[in-house]
Amino acid sequence: MAQLRSNSRDNILDAAQRVAEREGAGHLTLDKVACECGLSKGGLLYNYPNKEALLRGMLARLVEQFKSITATEERAMTGEPNAHLRATLRAVAGHQMVDPGIYMCILTASAENPELLEPLRTAFQESYQRISAECTDPDMGLLLWAAADGIWFHHILGISPYPQAEKTKLFQKLLQLSEEMS
Repeated sequence: MAQLRSNSRDNILDAAQRVAEREGAGHLTLDKVACECGLSKGGLLYNYPNKEALLRGMLARLVEQFKSITATEERAMTGEPNAHLRATLRAVAGHQMVDPGIYMCILTASAENPELLEPLRTAFQESYQRISAECTDPDMGLLLWAAADGIWFHHILGISPYPQAEKTKLFQKLLQLSEEMS
């Protein structure tokens, strides 16, 4: 039963992401999500009782996906210097491939209710503490992380002045700099 509900929640979140990608953040409605995932509105409301709960679910899943990517990358670098920083940079570089419409949906909603970003604040605080503690040059580590997030936010906001090839090159440079830190 719990697995069925989990799959139902994932299907709803997938549908919400498709609606946000296709129609934009301002047009995400519970009715459209229910239609997209083939549930009645009541079935949707059973899992997510309102739009805010749906948005919380979308953000929580994105944060968990990002944490999972980071943890996998970090395990591959066990014992190496700056492992969390390097794993975070790799996760940010990889996560920029997620459609920015999903993030815009969450950012738009958070403008009305900043509490929606609490899981993101918590994840950022954890990374800040880990990067600060592990790096021999914490300031450089934090600058590299901030630069990666800047590139990522340019992408999300649709204001990136550089093409994908240039973004890839910039992320490679950030990774190179993180590997050279000792």
